[in-house]
Amino acid sequence: MRKVLFNLHLYLALFIGLFVVIVGVTGGIMAFEEDIDRFSNPKLFKVEPHGEPLSAAGMLAAAARAYPGQKIGTVRLPQGPEDSAVFNVRGRQMFLNPYTGESLGSRDPRTWLSRIHQLHLNLLIGPSGKPVVVAITGVLLFLVISGIYLWWPGKRATIAWAANWRRIQFDVHNTVGIYSAAFLLMLGLTGVVIHFDDDIEQGLHRMAGTAKIGKNTPSVPQAGAAQITPDQAIEFALAAMPGTKPLSVSVPPNSKGSYLVALRYPEDLTPGGRSWANVDQFSGKIVSFQNSRTVAGGTRTIILNRAIHTGDIFGYLTKILMSLSALMLVVQAITGYLMWWKKLRAKEFQDQPARVSESVA
Repeated sequence: MRKVLFNLHLYLALFIGLFVVIVGVTGGIMAFEEDIDRFSNPKLFKVEPHGEPLSAAGMLAAAARAYPGQKIGTVRLPQGPEDSAVFNVRGRQMFLNPYTGESLGSRDPRTWLSRIHQLHLNLLIGPSGKPVVVAITGVLLFLVISGIYLWWPGKRATIAWAANWRRIQFDVHNTVGIYSAAFLLMLGLTGVVIHFDDDIEQGLHRMAGTAKIGKNTPSVPQAGAAQITPDQAIEFALAAMPGTKPLSVSVPPNSKGSYLVALRYPEDLTPGGRSWANVDQFSGKIVSFQNSRTVAGGTRTIILNRAIHTGDIFGYLTKILMSLSALMLVVQAITGYLMWWKKLRAKEFQDQPARVSESVA
C-alpha cells in the first residue's frame, strides 16, 4: 500500500505538478490582488484629501461630464480619504477624484492581475477550463493527503542543514510540506466547494427549508412619482442595515429597475462585501436585501467558504498564511523534482556497469 501511494504521489506530482503550482501560485498572488493593484497604480487609486468629498450623485454627474453621452450606472465609492471613485464606462475602468470630480484616467480592465485571476480560475481557456482546475485541485488534495501518510512513520519536521545536499532536499520537502499541509487542504477543499457553490447552496437551502435571496428585485412604478437620488438610496440601505458601510451604488437601468447598494459590516473583510440591498427607485422601500449577519445558513456557509479560500476571514494574517502555503508549492515541486532526478541518475549509474559487462561478453 505504501509503495503504491508513493508511486502515485511521485508520478502525479511529476506529470501534473506544474499545473498544481500554477493554480497555487496564482491563488497566492490573488490574495493580495487589490493591494498589488493599488500599489502599482497610485495615480489611479490615490488622491489628495481636500475638503468634503462629492456625494454619490455628484460623482455620477462628474463621470457623466467626463464621458458625455455614455451610460454610467455604477460607482464604487471611496473607502478611505485617499481613495478614488471607480466607474465602468464602455468596457473601461474610469477613476475619478471624489473631491474635485476630475478624471484621473481610465484603463482596460484586462490587466496583468486580471489575467492571473483568470489563469487561476480557468487556465486562460474560458469556461471549459474550470472543470480542469477542479481536477487539478483534486490532485493537490491527493498529494497533500498521501504526503501526510508517507511522512507519518518518520515524522521529520526539521531540516538537518549540516547534512549532505540530498538529505537537505529531503528534509525541506518534508518540513515545508507538513507545515503547509493543513492550509493547502483548506485551500483545496474550499476551492472545490466554490466551483459547485450554486448547487451546494441550493441543496443547503432545500435541507433547511429556506431559499436563496433574489437580487435585482424590480421597483413598483408610481404615477407622477419622482426618482429618489443615489444618496437617498444609500441612506435607506444604511437604515435597513445599521453598522454597515456603503461600497457601491448602481442606478436603476430603467423605470422598472431598483437601486442596488453594496454594503459591508466591519467584520466582513472581503473587498466586495457580502451584504446588499435593492431600493425601490420611487418609494425608497427596501424591496430585497441580504444581511451577511442574518442571512440563512445555506448562503452564510457559502460566504464563509469563500472568505476562508481567499484568506479574507481574519484579514491580513490569514491572507499571509494562505498565500505563503500556496507559494510553498514551488518549493515542494523543486525539491521533489530534484530528489527524483538524483534517484534516476543514481539508478542509471548503477545499471551502467551491467550494460558494459554485457557488451564485453
